[in-house]
Amino acid sequence: MKNIPYSFFLLLLLFPCASCKRAQTIVPWQKEVLAYYSDTVPDKLKYKAAKFLIENMDAHYALHNEGMDSFRLFMDSIFRLPHGKLSYYDRMYDSVISLYGDALLQEPEYIYDTSFVTADYLIENIDDAFRMWNAKWGRKYSFEHFCNYVLPYRIGNEPISSWREKYIDWGYPRVSKIKDSQLNHFYIYGAYKVLNTDIHAAVYYSPIPLPDFPATHLDSVYVGSCRTFTDLNINRFRAVGIPAAKDFTPQWGSRSSNHEWVVMLPDENSCYPFGPNEKLSDHFFGREDHTLPKVYRQMFTKQKELYPLQKCNEAIPPLFQTVFIKDVTNTYVETSDVTTTLFNNPQAQSNKYVYLAVFDDRTWQIVDWTRRQGNKATFCNIGRNIVYLPVYYTKTGYIEPAGYPFALYNNGDYTMLIPNNDNRGTVRLTRKYRFSYKLKQLCKYMDGGRFQVANREDFSDSITIATIDSIRECRFHSLQTSCDSTYRYFRYLAPDGSYGNVAEVEMYDSLSRRPKVKRMFGRRYAVGANRLENVFDGNVLTHYERQFPDDSWAAVEFDEPQHISEVRFLPRNDDNFIREGEQYELYYWDGRRFASIARMEGNREGVLYVDNVPTNALLLLRNHTKGKEERIFTYENGEQVWW
Repeated sequence: MKNIPYSFFLLLLLFPCASCKRAQTIVPWQKEVLAYYSDTVPDKLKYKAAKFLIENMDAHYALHNEGMDSFRLFMDSIFRLPHGKLSYYDRMYDSVISLYGDALLQEPEYIYDTSFVTADYLIENIDDAFRMWNAKWGRKYSFEHFCNYVLPYRIGNEPISSWREKYIDWGYPRVSKIKDSQLNHFYIYGAYKVLNTDIHAAVYYSPIPLPDFPATHLDSVYVGSCRTFTDLNINRFRAVGIPAAKDFTPQWGSRSSNHEWVVMLPDENSCYPFGPNEKLSDHFFGREDHTLPKVYRQMFTKQKELYPLQKCNEAIPPLFQTVFIKDVTNTYVETSDVTTTLFNNPQAQSNKYVYLAVFDDRTWQIVDWTRRQGNKATFCNIGRNIVYLPVYYTKTGYIEPAGYPFALYNNGDYTMLIPNNDNRGTVRLTRKYRFSYKLKQLCKYMDGGRFQVANREDFSDSITIATIDSIRECRFHSLQTSCDSTYRYFRYLAPDGSYGNVAEVEMYDSLSRRPKVKRMFGRRYAVGANRLENVFDGNVLTHYERQFPDDSWAAVEFDEPQHISEVRFLPRNDDNFIREGEQYELYYWDGRRFASIARMEGNREGVLYVDNVPTNALLLLRNHTKGKEERIFTYENGEQVWW
């Protein structure tokens, strides 16, 4: 699932942790809780659990302003009157933003847990959490694990609510059938199947940051943010004693946007990421091109390694204005430690900290930090197959390059991308955005496809005039035909197993004219709106796709018999290939910014050749005519290598 934009995500998840700089004091109601478990109802483990919560809660808070309250009341009333159509809920979100948008953007008040939580609330939370921990499916993990991933009464900055009993009432009947069975450590995986289900996880993408719902409201949310459904599942699991947490990447390493998900942690050595209604550990299937520079876990426990940042006098990026995130990157991907040389910048000599950023299709987003060591900076535990840029974070909230970018390869090697202006060359460009795994597969679907002509409508007298050998670039391709006569019918016959996948086919006569088409016909039973007529509609973003893998074809009847000399075809695509007549500009990273190399116009071939390009440079191709997607790349061995 996609998430709301990076800056919005951080604004709500990671507000400045002012309380972590304060001296912690035990308030009277907290003493009451400790006394309850030491004297009134003596229980050493519950006493330790209470102490754990109290020691960490002083830095936790909810966010409040009038706009947030109005938003929650409005949307809660909408969700309690089910409508069913997603467009209705989108309109309601638009309405509430129109009504309360300015108020939502006002500086929120921090309602610290120490001033809001009560002794009764904390005792109830502890007792309910222990009751579920003592169930059979929860006995295989440690007390420390329990404290971190079952016991916490909150996840982020949502309003405090008495949520646990409500979620126990929902979840316990679904897993209680195993309570009297023989203890089996695998019951916890069976419990997963009945807990992560029946979630209507439709996402609304808000133009402004929206506040979190209280945990007690999450089960009624029909459309919301990814965080809404992530928090819902975490509460479901924790309520019945199954350890769970929120993991997130502040920015993908290979595309735009951030992402967050739930992770089930049945013991200290296991980690299973998932999203709403998914099979266990399927979450990253289908994301072959999504690289992870950093993954952090949202914790209830203060992470001491973040203390130095909170105590420094420098400006801190929003991502690190907290002590409640834990680096778990190496749980997900192979990582490396990289030492890079920084620019000689007198203005930055007083900066103690350097940050690491990745590209989000438009700008650079911070994902990591380290302490500067003279003119060096070492970044540890960072994901591979990504280009990184060392940066400083300024007092005005901007980033400033601190050194040259570097490409970290899958094998752990890395290369500093310092453009060599003394050694320039020619590059061959076919795209402005990464050539994804999915697009490569769609190209392969056309391998072996045939173009045929006939004078009979059923193609019983068909002649193959051109065959697609192998295409490995997602752009228009042309084939000269072996057609030596005129024919009334023409078709594209897709190879078996391809479901007919093709975006466009164009036919040309010997004078490069396009014959007039009388009608279109072929094999029907399309998938949704992916009709065979899409093959000849001139729209590169529509395509033909059948419900059945074999015997797929799309045909036309000409007004009169035609001699076809050339066939031009396009695989299914994302419209990020070079388009004829559109305006492009190639840039390279000169150390401080993307500097222009050349402007040019797209051609019919779909290939641009640009001279005088510095070698070893980080490049970016922009389409000034249309579109937003663009991606950094290097040029290696005659090919665009995407990052």
